[in-house]
Amino acid sequence: MLTRYVTLSLGERHDLTARAHLALLAVMAHAPQPAEFCIVTDKPELYRWFGDRLRLLVVDGPTLTAWKGRHDFFWRVELMTVVHAAAQGPAHVVYLDSDVLARKPLEPLVEGLAAGDVFMHLHEHDLASARRAGDRRLWRQIDGRDAAGVRFAAPCPMWNAGVIAVGAGNHAVLDRALAALDRLMDDGIRHNLVEQLAISAAFAASGRLRPADAWLDHFWSNKDGYGREIDRQLAEIHYRGMDVDTAVAYVRANPILRPLAVRKRWWNRLFRPLAGVDG
Repeated sequence: MLTRYVTLSLGERHDLTARAHLALLAVMAHAPQPAEFCIVTDKPELYRWFGDRLRLLVVDGPTLTAWKGRHDFFWRVELMTVVHAAAQGPAHVVYLDSDVLARKPLEPLVEGLAAGDVFMHLHEHDLASARRAGDRRLWRQIDGRDAAGVRFAAPCPMWNAGVIAVGAGNHAVLDRALAALDRLMDDGIRHNLVEQLAISAAFAASGRLRPADAWLDHFWSNKDGYGREIDRQLAEIHYRGMDVDTAVAYVRANPILRPLAVRKRWWNRLFRPLAGVDG
């Protein structure tokens, strides 16, 4: 069965475009065949270098507006990216944020999808016992609630949505997550992580939710440190005039080894540039 890997990159900010390029190269380096690699973007010209190795799923402004839904919620676009990728034909679907890098061969992940498992990046915490005030407020709003057939009850695990993966026979779980998200927002639930919560609950209800962090690193908490290394690697690829296959081999042989999380204090922004300290 084909596995379709997809990432999302909107606009032309250098840091976002660079991360998307390396995310694609890294997953190409570790994905077993048969595989298809896609990017959902409104700037297809920025990804022409990949040639026929990359399928461009081009979106325009009206499409993105529709994907944000009736509540104009930006993070709904991420879930719609996965739904859109699933609609491209029968396949396992693996969505990766652009700040996710494959580190190991992905055969075990694909085998899990074929067996009926669904994946997110990792279990972050249980909302029912969360310490942050915003999370506690969210829990009070959803405790015991049913949204489009998805039940929110303790411990209410919150998973990181940097990776969202479903097998070819499990695409319906995406529809349940989308319906739950829309129902929560219709009911007045407002929180930046409500999309992640809806996916977590719908996937957990399947009884087959597993973490993907054994194979995929999510560096959302050290984007500065990884960004410098990504720029260096892409400059090397460009300077040497590598084609896609050569660049994939180069990325496989030279993984970026940085802390995935860096705790930044208020004075970091002032003194790090003076000290020449990386993130």
